[in-house]
Amino acid sequence: MKLIVFACLLAVAVARPQVDERYRSSQTVNSENINEGNGVFRYGFETDTGISVNAEGTPGVEGQSNIAGTYRFDLGNGQIMEVTYVADENGYRPQTRLTTN
Repeated sequence: MKLIVFACLLAVAVARPQVDERYRSSQTVNSENINEGNGVFRYGFETDTGISVNAEGTPGVEGQSNIAGTYRFDLGNGQIMEVTYVADENGYRPQTRLTTN
């Protein structure tokens, strides 16, 4: 019986999730948030893991918010994914770019 309990505990210890350093908690190193109250806004942040987000918004002609922005992050394999987008009355239109680190 002790052997079965020991084997079960060993199996649980071996099967525990391994922590990948890429997915550790990140800290915000730069942040901006400006809302002018009239539909014009700008926000952005950057983390110590290389994630960055920036966007600007303005009122649209059809009552919507128009937003243009960029976000980028490390894929963990030496490549950086960057997405630049526009969202307005014509929908969401992203453009992607993959670069090496």
